[in-house]
Amino acid sequence: SARVVTTAAPEYHEVLADLGAETALDYDNGDLTDAVLEASDGGVDEILDHRLDSYLQFDADVAAQNGRVVGIGENAPNPAFTNDGAARSKDVNYQFMLLFNAPDLREPLRGVGHLMGIGELSIEIARTYDLDEADLAHRDVMEESYLGKLVVTP
Repeated sequence: SARVVTTAAPEYHEVLADLGAETALDYDNGDLTDAVLEASDGGVDEILDHRLDSYLQFDADVAAQNGRVVGIGENAPNPAFTNDGAARSKDVNYQFMLLFNAPDLREPLRGVGHLMGIGELSIEIARTYDLDEADLAHRDVMEESYLGKLVVTP
């Protein structure tokens, strides 16, 4: 099984532990690189990052030898390294993905539905919005800190 190290605001650490994170670190920690390396015994094997535009170099710095970084969303069109030697020297593999590129979502959604049905997976809902508040939900996605999903209901 995986040992999960995650970053979040301190107010979410306890909930993340309840969800299975072994270590939750404050992403505003001035020594975050050292803290991740210590928590991961020297490097992270698999990194999921939804902010590669801000953390591309950080990911290279904390990745293990032959580690993999999966970019699940970026805001900047040209994220860049400040020192690409960190990634090259460890043979870090970068993979970029967009859910919209998946050819058929039925099979993975059936798997998610099954896990939810047997109680192995749950979805944290941070906030709900009425449809006429959709603009506020979009703003909050971009600007707020929250744990879970923001849901717009009709």
